[in-house]
Amino acid sequence: MLRRLRQLTALLILLPTLAFVVYPFVETTWILVADRGLRTAEPSRYAFNLHAALSAELPGYVDRRINSGVAETLGVSQITATESPVYGAFFYLLATDNLQQLWEKDPTLAARPPRETGAAAIDACARILVDPGHAHWVRTYWGDDYLTEPNCFFRYLLVGGLAAHHRLTGKSDHLPLLHQIVGDLAADIDASPHGLIDDYPNQCFPCDVVAAIAMIRRADPAREEWARKAFHRLMANFNGDLPPYMALAMTGEASAPTRGCTNGFFFSFAKTLDPEMADKLYEQWVDGFWQEGSFAAGWREFAKDSGKNGTYFDPDSGPVLWGYGTGATGLGIGLVRLHGDHHRAGILGAEMIAGSFPMPDGTLLLPRLVSDWKHAPHFAETVILHQLSLSGGGTALTKAPLTWAVWLILGVEFLFAVLLLRMCKWLAWPKRKK
Repeated sequence: MLRRLRQLTALLILLPTLAFVVYPFVETTWILVADRGLRTAEPSRYAFNLHAALSAELPGYVDRRINSGVAETLGVSQITATESPVYGAFFYLLATDNLQQLWEKDPTLAARPPRETGAAAIDACARILVDPGHAHWVRTYWGDDYLTEPNCFFRYLLVGGLAAHHRLTGKSDHLPLLHQIVGDLAADIDASPHGLIDDYPNQCFPCDVVAAIAMIRRADPAREEWARKAFHRLMANFNGDLPPYMALAMTGEASAPTRGCTNGFFFSFAKTLDPEMADKLYEQWVDGFWQEGSFAAGWREFAKDSGKNGTYFDPDSGPVLWGYGTGATGLGIGLVRLHGDHHRAGILGAEMIAGSFPMPDGTLLLPRLVSDWKHAPHFAETVILHQLSLSGGGTALTKAPLTWAVWLILGVEFLFAVLLLRMCKWLAWPKRKK
């Protein structure tokens, strides 16, 4: 009886050990060795695997959430609960569109094209974007005319997401709405005194306006010259410097300093609007915000000369530790890939996969844990997917080195795996006394 009890205990320890310790260690090691794209700025094969895993989960999540009606019960102060479900759909659709284009250039990246792997999820993400219930918090800010008011953030999510949905599926269901929003949003940007419009009343984030301009261009390629001029007009407010975290739409003046969490997002879209200007600003960004040591590397939330080198937290930045910003670094993976910066892309890619703990079902444990598990459990993973879907091309001579943080994570996983497996062996097959 005692032997059976010990064997049962060993089994109960063994199963989570294999799933949460052994598998993440083996999978992470394999990805770091086999996926050259994650260790450089080249297209990543792992991105296609993550896309497939998310594509299997998103349709059910979207249907459950829309049918529950919970979105219509939320207040504007519940930021992750209101914004993240539609924001995640936007990131997934853009990422799928990006991956589809990469696959068409190199079909060896995945067995099936992303538009097929994600067919159900692509339609599901479009459904949640146009669901009236999921615009409840926006309507609270802007009223029933929320699709024609400044409302920059929500409208560019619709433009980018629906345009990607149309390109991926060829369906025209949402084209009238898309064309209407594109025209109204572009007109509002043109009519603004300084090329800036608010996300919410008296809340203007210049990086979001840049994203809106990029999404309009993406939805309507005929507006390429318009987008370039609109981008230049917006950036003229800041005298050749990096855009601020927030600004006053009516005056064009910065109301908060430039920060990492918004710059990461800014550079994901600026490159498509004016590559030459984006490259010059990227040099400023690296000089002021890149922080690299032997233990870890990443993007700072506040500039090196800001005097802010300790801890900090807000919903946009996430935890800031020793100057490193989690939001800045997470949103800074794609921009280095887009700029063909193989060294920094490889370092950040390795740190991301090591710190994410991939699970047997294809999900990423830590991003899942830090997301709003009730309202938007897949959000962090869709952001990572979008970042990995960006690639500026070019071939790296070598893979980027691994920081000591990556070696430490792998070492701890290996040590725990050995200790727990030895414990299971000792419980199941104890040594007999001589």
